Amino acid sequence: MHRTSGGGTVTDDPEALVCETEEAAWNRGDLDVVDEAYAADFVLHTPMGDRDRAGTKEMIRQVRSGTSDFELRLDEVFAAGDRVVMRYTMGGTNTGPSFLTEEPTGESWTGTGISIYRVEDGAVAEQWDSFDYLGVMRQLGLLPSESSE
Repeated sequence: MHRTSGGGTVTDDPEALVCETEEAAWNRGDLDVVDEAYAADFVLHTPMGDRDRAGTKEMIRQVRSGTSDFELRLDEVFAAGDRVVMRYTMGGTNTGPSFLTEEPTGESWTGTGISIYRVEDGAVAEQWDSFDYLGVMRQLGLLPSESSE
């Protein structure tokens, strides 16, 4: 991904755009990259509702601020045409109020997900995300663990 002097992003490689943007936002907390790499009318579709750029940045901010040792790992990424697919793992220790918690639980969590991105005119235009919120909520003690029966 290449940033222009005006703050915009120019790339002809959708896979690189998505990987570099997600790593910068989630692992380094560089939320400006969302405004630079995502289209103005970007929509993130999740099981917990749709989000625009501002909502996406707020979600990232909440997860990172409540997880002191947060890390996103890109497990597998591939692209075809205007689509990029990413399988990822994220996790850490819930040490503060977060996206899923009002009070810190002190519990460690790991969650996996798959996202499909649509890239248009060199920007991320849309994302569909499937993340294991149920598993993370169980690890944080917010829901009972699966029964062993």
